[in-house]
Amino acid sequence: MDTLRRQFVLTTVAVFTLVVAAMLLAARSLVQDSATEELAVEAARDQSLLAAAMLPLLASRNLADAGDLLARLVVEKAFVYVEVDDASGRPWAKAGLRPAAGVVHFDGELSLDGRAYGRYRFGLDAEARSGAERRMLAGLMAIGLTGLLAATVLQMLLSQLLTRRLEALTGGVDRLAQGESGVQLPVTGADEVARLAAAFNRMSAALSERLTALQDSEQHQRLLVESLAAGVLFQDAGGIVRLCNDAACQMLGLAREQLLGLSAQSSPLRMLSRDGQVIDPDQRPAARAMRGGQAISDAILHVGRTDGSWIWISVNSQPLVRAGEVVPYASVNSFVDVSRHIEAEDSLEQANLALEQRVAERTAELATARDTAEAANRAKTEFLSRMSHELRTPLNAVLGFTQVLRLRLKPAPAGVDEQLGHIETAGWHLLELINDVLDLSRIESGAMVVSCDSVPLAPLFDECARMLQGAADAAQVTLTVVAPEPGLAIEGDRTRLRQVLVNLLSNACKYNRPGGSVVLSATAANGHVTVAVVDTGIGLTPTQLKALYQPFNRLGAEAGRVEGTGIGLVITKRLVELMGGTLEASSVAGVGTTFHLRARRSARALPSAAATSLPRLPAMAPTGQRSLLYIEDNAANVQLLAEVLRLRPALRLLTAVDGASGLLL
Repeated sequence: MDTLRRQFVLTTVAVFTLVVAAMLLAARSLVQDSATEELAVEAARDQSLLAAAMLPLLASRNLADAGDLLARLVVEKAFVYVEVDDASGRPWAKAGLRPAAGVVHFDGELSLDGRAYGRYRFGLDAEARSGAERRMLAGLMAIGLTGLLAATVLQMLLSQLLTRRLEALTGGVDRLAQGESGVQLPVTGADEVARLAAAFNRMSAALSERLTALQDSEQHQRLLVESLAAGVLFQDAGGIVRLCNDAACQMLGLAREQLLGLSAQSSPLRMLSRDGQVIDPDQRPAARAMRGGQAISDAILHVGRTDGSWIWISVNSQPLVRAGEVVPYASVNSFVDVSRHIEAEDSLEQANLALEQRVAERTAELATARDTAEAANRAKTEFLSRMSHELRTPLNAVLGFTQVLRLRLKPAPAGVDEQLGHIETAGWHLLELINDVLDLSRIESGAMVVSCDSVPLAPLFDECARMLQGAADAAQVTLTVVAPEPGLAIEGDRTRLRQVLVNLLSNACKYNRPGGSVVLSATAANGHVTVAVVDTGIGLTPTQLKALYQPFNRLGAEAGRVEGTGIGLVITKRLVELMGGTLEASSVAGVGTTFHLRARRSARALPSAAATSLPRLPAMAPTGQRSLLYIEDNAANVQLLAEVLRLRPALRLLTAVDGASGLLL
């Protein structure tokens, strides 16, 4: 406070001194300006009097009176000196001596009515005026010094009064800084110091409340840290442990007094990474968090304790940064025991390795089984293909000889024609089954080849309707064909398209109900044609729809009256897909089923009727015999054809077992 008081007094004295000095300078300038102005007025008056007195004397050349007049003016101290020159510039009269200093000089011309009679020079005494000026300045300085002294004394008294209250405020601040709570100062008056003291009292009360809350919070945090199951360490910037909890001591195997003050460099604990590498102190999580300023999460460490045991811990390190700073001043580190998890992971990894090995072995076994199954499937397909071919050959003979017998036995004995009809019907059914199996085996083996032609729908629909009309009549089903638009054609294999439509129409008739209907139609849009086969039959359930294209699955119709193998729709769908189309089915049980065959619309010109008709054989001569060469290595087929040609005596049959033998005939 002495320094503040001294500074306050010195500042006041300095300011007052500057004010007095400025006042004296201003007063001096004003006195000098006033004296100069007064002297100028006096000189102007003296000049007028001198001119009035000297012009008559100068004009009359009365030198004696002029000399007496000038001498009297000097004696009376009107002038210090005075000199007069005539019109030619020669000295004419003078009085007094010109001093070197203390005189103000004036000169001018003596003229009357524009005529010059001479010039004058005189000097006025300035010492008297300077003395008066000095006396005035001395009085002003005395007044200023007296005011400065009085102001200094008053400022010292005022500063003492002010600083005494500030000293009390400083003492309160010191007590508050030393940790004393609830410090209150007396508030006297209503000036700034009093308001400052009141503000200090409010601040002291607020700090006391904050300090109490902070102490409570610190106590709660300590209790919280101590109650945590995770270990907690607070380390300063040097890595020294400043605070820890019981869990940290228990997990690390050190007493609290051993752990506090311990640094990473002096720690007796060993720390390894997951791969068993020793972790240097500057590479541990706390050091990395302090160095990088970023939190380190879930760092796995293998810690070797002083008793020789090892523990796995997962560490989180968070750097602490004060507000406005960027360099961390400490770190808080929490860690948990994850030994069971790590051991479980190791066990799981070993189990996974063993499982992977077993899976690899099992995969190899499955691959072997798959290869075996694929080989068996290929063998099955080849067997079916060969067997179908081998079955068709004798079946052709059965059907052929049955037809020959029916032709020869005209009229046939009672019951024989019916029996032959049964044989022929069973044979055709068997041939259809064989053809289906053969087609399926060809499709599965990739041997099925389809062509891509422009197939007109109108004749195809008519042909299929004629083929299925008998089956529709037998099933008491109305078969309706909606004629497609003229010239409408699709891309595909005509033979296979006919097979697809015949199969769909046949199923629609067989699985219909008496009095039901089947509708065949076609619509074109966006470069595609959709052929629809709609029936009013028994329909299919959603479960049956999902299994619709499974081979040999008749969807529960095995016990019904309709015969079949369950591969017709499979062949139909795959044939459609081989031709680049799609086949979709929708059905409602008890209402009916709809199949949609979608194929590309053909933009190619359709062939003319002349181009598509088969060439006519030349008419046989009414007389003479023609030869027919038949190359066949199956004796039954040769015999069958020979029996057929017996009905045509105009043809002579030539046979050969191979092509080379046939060319020799």
